[in-house]
Amino acid sequence: MARTSPTEVTGYRNDGVGTAVALVNAVTADAGDPSPEALGALLASYNFKVDGPVSDDEAEALRRWARRLRPVFAETDEARAIDLLNGVMAEVPMHPHISDHGEGPHLHYGPPGAVLVDRIRANTAVGLAFVICELGAARLGVCLDAACERVYADVSRGPRRRYCSKTCLNRNTVAAYRARRASAPA
Repeated sequence: MARTSPTEVTGYRNDGVGTAVALVNAVTADAGDPSPEALGALLASYNFKVDGPVSDDEAEALRRWARRLRPVFAETDEARAIDLLNGVMAEVPMHPHISDHGEGPHLHYGPPGAVLVDRIRANTAVGLAFVICELGAARLGVCLDAACERVYADVSRGPRRRYCSKTCLNRNTVAAYRARRASAPA
């Protein structure tokens, strides 16, 4: 079956895929900041409606969710990644519906009136499902830089990404160049 390359992977105004990547990196990467304040700012940056500060309980639930999502990014076998994501989605209360609250009609994945954590869980799970279904599980991954543990989602036209950022890509490109140059005959 040919995979398509959609212009918007999630079909929703906030980016479930980007939110999943940012949340997993904030919680599971050494340089991340899983504090309630940082998680609230992260969610707001992805256009989630956050009513007030993220509570300690909400932050802990988001941290648990991020740890549940990380294995989906780390799995290299597509069938296993699908099984992992299906298991994750089974944990999430979902009730897809069209909503219009001043932003035009758009799709919500969580039940009407869902609390913040359930909205995040539904949106990130569905976003990752769209990536796997439309682009393939190989588009999700963990940075190849040995010193980095961040995850990424490659939703570009061509599947080229293997690093979480240009910084990691450039560091590894320079290191490979230097290694080749050092091993070349004089």
